[in-house]
Amino acid sequence: MLKKIALEKLGDLVSALMEKGPLYAPVKGEKAVDFQEITNPADVILDFYNTAMSPKFAFFPQSEDLIRYRLGKEATESEAVSLDAKPSVILGVRPCDAKSFEIMDRHFLGAGIIDPYWNDKREKTTIIGYAFDPSTAADPADFYNTLGISASDTAGSDIFMIRTDKHLLFKGITEKGDRLLKELSVLEAGSKTDEKTFEDKAKKGGEVKTRFMEIQDKAVAGKLVQVFNNKEFWEKATAACISCGACTFVCPTCYCFDISDETLFRDGVRKRFWDACMFTDFTLEASGHNPRPRIFQRYRQKVCHKYSYHVDKYGCISCVGCGRCTRSCPVNIDIYSIIESASKL
Repeated sequence: MLKKIALEKLGDLVSALMEKGPLYAPVKGEKAVDFQEITNPADVILDFYNTAMSPKFAFFPQSEDLIRYRLGKEATESEAVSLDAKPSVILGVRPCDAKSFEIMDRHFLGAGIIDPYWNDKREKTTIIGYAFDPSTAADPADFYNTLGISASDTAGSDIFMIRTDKHLLFKGITEKGDRLLKELSVLEAGSKTDEKTFEDKAKKGGEVKTRFMEIQDKAVAGKLVQVFNNKEFWEKATAACISCGACTFVCPTCYCFDISDETLFRDGVRKRFWDACMFTDFTLEASGHNPRPRIFQRYRQKVCHKYSYHVDKYGCISCVGCGRCTRSCPVNIDIYSIIESASKL
């Protein structure tokens, strides 16, 4: 199913989507473009390369309440936070980010224990992917095509959107996506010419090159096992790292979290919040021992987890080449260059 709408009617489309429930879409802030829940259709923009933060927060919030309780003199009353996610839509998700949702599903849904909070939001959310413009050069930090993801990859999207000079074209990818397209009366049916335009644009997207060394999952996983104990390599690769953790917070496939209790008088809440393997106390034990006290050890853990351990456990690399870690790094460490260097040893 292919539908379309004129670019000047974007506000009408946004309004129609808002009627379906919470809508998350790109909004230009003071310093960057990021996904936000939309309250004003005029805030939505489509003239952007990619957002500073990934949209994973829609399923995995930076802070999330799990249990609320009240401390009593004889007993503690508690209740789990109910699963009450509303049907929602995320508009304008780039292909690398849409692919990241599928990778995160393997951890939150396919590891033997289903995370109910992630699952509840995932089932009730429709993803509208958005192709990169093939006529615009890829950001130097990006390397998604080396991981088999194209600028117009539909994987992970329920609906895929391609922009032309005058229209937005929408193609249903899943049954969920087709249902939403049928419900949006603001959209027009696409013609055969529109279908050809969509296919031509998608083909051009497949020709976009970010970087050139193709990363093969099993090959790179094996290479990282070989260089694991090469202390000189890892110390040189991470010499500038300050262990700030910015790379993990902007990453669409980092899922580490900690759990803590916050209380005020007798009322309390147990919540989970993002954590990062790059933080000094991430592996600090109660005894005071820390198995990864050095920066190079923590960075090695991050790289090996994404490109080796995750391949062994889930059969895929836990990275989509979005380039956010490199763009956000205050000392310009580039994970792709580290993988490339390790592959040549």
